[in-house]
Amino acid sequence: MSVAVTTVGAAMTVHQPPQPQAGPSATEKALNDPELTPQERANIELVLKFRALPFAERAKYTVPDFRPGRMGMANLAEVRTGDGPSYDARSIPDRQDEILDIIAHGDRVWATWLIRGTHRGELYGIAATGRSIEVLELGQWRIRDSLICEAWFFVDELALVRQLGLWPQPDGNPGGRPGHPDHDTEEH
Repeated sequence: MSVAVTTVGAAMTVHQPPQPQAGPSATEKALNDPELTPQERANIELVLKFRALPFAERAKYTVPDFRPGRMGMANLAEVRTGDGPSYDARSIPDRQDEILDIIAHGDRVWATWLIRGTHRGELYGIAATGRSIEVLELGQWRIRDSLICEAWFFVDELALVRQLGLWPQPDGNPGGRPGHPDHDTEEH
């Protein structure tokens, strides 16, 4: 079973969708790791609670005036044109995040997850394409006094723009994901 975080409107909810393989999820494995200290376990739980909340409600788990050191799609934000929304709940309204791994050491927590969904709204100036996406994101958080004080996020933005059809695939195909139903199979 794997843990997923679903965005509904501006809210993200954690749920565990059924999986064909039995066994503990990445989150369950991490929380049950006998090598974790009680504080490291609490730090993982804090990050999971933080990620499960709508953005507007996350402040109760962060230090005052918290701002991530890097947003996940920082490069897209840098090349963005126009004044439209950067990223909001309409960008990928059916977004689900599947946590693949989460670890803690001392005051830090790291996680990797897959973002899955459909590009239905503007995303950093990129008009909706209706294409399915599946991209990897990495997050790192630092915890101080049971609050998140630092965070950094990295999305595989090249995979994202390839899946949106804006950059050619390594196989020369102009867009989509090889082997995926929305992959453009026309010869060019």
